[in-house]
Amino acid sequence: MKIHLLLGSVCLGLIACQANAAFLIQVDTDGADDGVLTFNSNFTFGGDTTTASQSIAAKAFGLTGGDSIFGGNGVVELDIYVYRYDPTSDADNLVTTGIELGVDLVGNPVFGSGVVGGSVGLYRVYAAWPATSNVSGGLTRYTVTSGANSFFVDVDQNTANDPDLDDANDVWVYLGNIAYDGSSGIIATQQAGSNTFTSMRAAAVMFEPVPEPSSIVICAMAFVSWMVCHRPKH
Repeated sequence: MKIHLLLGSVCLGLIACQANAAFLIQVDTDGADDGVLTFNSNFTFGGDTTTASQSIAAKAFGLTGGDSIFGGNGVVELDIYVYRYDPTSDADNLVTTGIELGVDLVGNPVFGSGVVGGSVGLYRVYAAWPATSNVSGGLTRYTVTSGANSFFVDVDQNTANDPDLDDANDVWVYLGNIAYDGSSGIIATQQAGSNTFTSMRAAAVMFEPVPEPSSIVICAMAFVSWMVCHRPKH
């Protein structure tokens, strides 16, 4: 009886590991690649940028087909897009367990953690945009802050999500980790290198908890137990 209860509990653990485990902020929320932008409430423009141009939908995992954006009308300041995530109030909205989400900044594959958000700890930060070869604003800078913690990376959007340069990939690009201490949200700022017509591109940003060793063990145990629960009976 105790064994069955243990197996049942761990099988429930497997289900938990399959729960929504990332928070996705897609710029356009209407689900249609139609030239009409319905901006996400977690997205805003920054500096003196107040609008951007519409472009094709990106196809990274989890995106729903809304338009992407490019450029902006910044004049005195560089074009800026801002994404805001509060783990205490923004519920996870995407299952990432075991999914090959995309690549890191040197082209290595990155898989989803499957860890449920909302808690204090490290969070991965990703960005997505349509595969492109005509971003002309130079490197795009992503700056991520949470309280006193921050990091930034400069990204060549013409190559970062398309390492083989075949214009066929639309994948998440893993930018780095940010430490969330529970006292404030996480803000990701995307800034162009210069205000050209296609200064930068954007479709979405995603935040995903980094798995702790204990979480990895629990999910591994759950998988083994699931196999036991579902093995063929003779």
